[in-house]
Amino acid sequence: MRVLLVIGLLGGGGAERQLALFVERAKDLVDLGGFIVNPGGVWDAHVRSHLSRVYDSNASNRAEKIASFGKVVLRDRPDVIHCWHTAPTIYPLLTWPLHRRPIISNIRGELTRNTDSGDVKLQSAARLLRLSTATVANGAHLFTDIERAGLVAPRQHVIPNGIAVPELPAPHDKSDGQPLKIVGIGTLKPLKNWAQLLRVTARVRAAGTPIEATIYGEGPARPELTALCEELGLNPQTTLPGFSSDIASDLRQYDLLMHTSHTEGQPNAVLEGLACGLPAVTSALPACEDLASQGDFVRTFPIDDDDGALAALKPWLGEAEVRQKAGAAGRAHVIGHFGVQTMAERYVDVYRSVLG
Repeated sequence: MRVLLVIGLLGGGGAERQLALFVERAKDLVDLGGFIVNPGGVWDAHVRSHLSRVYDSNASNRAEKIASFGKVVLRDRPDVIHCWHTAPTIYPLLTWPLHRRPIISNIRGELTRNTDSGDVKLQSAARLLRLSTATVANGAHLFTDIERAGLVAPRQHVIPNGIAVPELPAPHDKSDGQPLKIVGIGTLKPLKNWAQLLRVTARVRAAGTPIEATIYGEGPARPELTALCEELGLNPQTTLPGFSSDIASDLRQYDLLMHTSHTEGQPNAVLEGLACGLPAVTSALPACEDLASQGDFVRTFPIDDDDGALAALKPWLGEAEVRQKAGAAGRAHVIGHFGVQTMAERYVDVYRSVLG
């Protein structure tokens, strides 16, 4: 089976990390090629290395990019076109008379919710979903959001994110008085609400509990977060170290993960923390509440509620044994439900279904 991926971005976000994991496994199941709308980025070289053929769009505007895609699809002659990001669905849709191939669209959390408030607000590109052959979301709640907005996504498939579960060393020793280490993972954007993690860290420290926070990621909110670190007495250099290309290794030195986002589809950061044996405290996103219902390894708090976040965090500020037991349960849950191979096979099943 010949599949052409339409890829919007290859930056350091969760969707791009999922793409990197997907192509590693799916390349052995189908013949994968890629049309990259915006070449370059953190995962560009990695993704290219796992594709059998790659086409770059170096055009300067959307009309030229669409024309470029039309030429590519005539040359490539794929059986299925899979849009990994939702917005580039416009390319195969507008050129459909040229190829007449099934089109699969992915739905991401940031597309279906307003990035400032979390209210349902579809972007204009999402309205093209109804013209796709099939749609895939990493959480059932995303289809609910679309339906509430008055749209219907065709042939709906829910495929949870996949996580590469690393081998873990023995738990690191903590000497008396060593601060609790809390970690966040994600782009430095307002929708991630990292300012809340910094505020909560400062409040815990002011109450007398030694604690350090680190946020791995890069993005436009860095200046504001740096200023807030200085205002709260946190070291910006150690608190905001930048993007990590080997997050699994970095996570092993921490005690728990905190995720403060206003909106997400299926937060990779939370799954990656659990896979490394860290319990998680997260804002009450639908996917995180579902994880919390599966066992005492995720605790949630109302979105943007500092008092609620402190209350959820408090039980894990004490004994290391309690955190380690919760982290082990979370790791076992990820191993059983969020494997990368399973994710890849489910996508291939969708390919077969649209062809059948």
